[in-house]
Amino acid sequence: MAGAAILVFGAGLACEPHALREDPVLLFSANNDGILAACGCPGNPSGGFAKRQGLVEQYRRTCRNVLLVDPGDLFPDHKNDVLVKYLVRGAARAKYDAIGLGDQEFLVGAERLRALRAEYVLPMVCANVRDASGEFVVAPHLVCSLNDRKVGIFAVLADRVYGFPPMEWRTGLVVEDPIVAAKREAEALAECDLVVALSHQPLQETRRLAAEVPGVDIIVSGHDTTTLLEPEKIGDAILVGAGQAGDILGALTLHRDAEGGPEWTQTLTELSARVPGAKWVEDLYWNYVKEAKEKPETDWDTPIPVVYEPAEACGECHEPEFKQWQTTDHARAYEPIRKAGRQDDPECLMCHTMGFARKGGFESMAKTPALGRVTCQACHVVNSDHHEKGKKAEPRIFLSSRWCMSCHGMVQSPKFDYFTYKPRIQHRPEEGRKKD
Repeated sequence: MAGAAILVFGAGLACEPHALREDPVLLFSANNDGILAACGCPGNPSGGFAKRQGLVEQYRRTCRNVLLVDPGDLFPDHKNDVLVKYLVRGAARAKYDAIGLGDQEFLVGAERLRALRAEYVLPMVCANVRDASGEFVVAPHLVCSLNDRKVGIFAVLADRVYGFPPMEWRTGLVVEDPIVAAKREAEALAECDLVVALSHQPLQETRRLAAEVPGVDIIVSGHDTTTLLEPEKIGDAILVGAGQAGDILGALTLHRDAEGGPEWTQTLTELSARVPGAKWVEDLYWNYVKEAKEKPETDWDTPIPVVYEPAEACGECHEPEFKQWQTTDHARAYEPIRKAGRQDDPECLMCHTMGFARKGGFESMAKTPALGRVTCQACHVVNSDHHEKGKKAEPRIFLSSRWCMSCHGMVQSPKFDYFTYKPRIQHRPEEGRKKD
């Protein structure tokens, strides 16, 4: 039976530092989304591999029996081979007991996944994805121990495309129905004392798995944005979920109830500014930045204008709109990353400048200072000569929530709400525009 959840904001632990606890602890997280270290922006100090690992290491210092699992999306949702390399180095040193594959891991390709798993001896599992020849991309399950208990762990992934915009990860792969695969794996692991499923699916489908698949004791929800403040009891299984943006570490602690029976108690710890990061992960991050700034990669789906231009070029005809834009945070987008010391991180520059690593886009504040902002072309993909060419930029069409969310995602901008933020950048009626 699962106990009530405790939502902890800060660096407190279920395991007291003065006592080496014997009670087994299952640690779980989700949706790291490629973040090695929290971005450092004042509005988003949470999450990231470094803070999570710092907390994991506190648990390991104070609790004798700890198991660490993750249901997927450890990698970013876009191409960045350098970042992936550093993430797998971190995952190997972090000593995960099981990492389920999410759709974002498959964006690097099945063969690359196999190579990374072999090179870094990563405990990757996925029971329902095979290559064209019918071979599992990685092992369908693994068996480890927690105290004196034999623990079997498997993972499944929903057969669907995720992302904004949708990114197809299934090319060349065969994806089995997660329920069918889960039943097979639960049966194969029936002799284990504890069976854990890592379910990378929408929550309603994970709940269905819990209801229809016997023999599973704990299910860790992945990809879904819901944080389960209390574990859900569905059939014989306990369902837990750490939420949307890698900013929470969950812990299930097994102890005995008043009658001597087993009982799981959940603790959720927000990886806030109060949680110190593991220094070795922070060092890994800065090594990544040093390498990545020399060969930046950008592969995200936002429209590209014919030529990148400064906002001042638009202001020659759209003076009221230009003046209003100057009052927005978009006009000062470079400042937050400069203050946070992240001005060399390609992942930050992608959203805080215009056209970084694209032809004619931002290079540096020394070379292209006018593009060190989020300019008009982020929303209106035309050039200053669009009127001469007969192209009209219609704000009501071009201001797309999908484009906003390419930067204002759950990790980078966790408090973003399109209908709240849109009025902050929306132009006033075009009064006084200069006529051609």
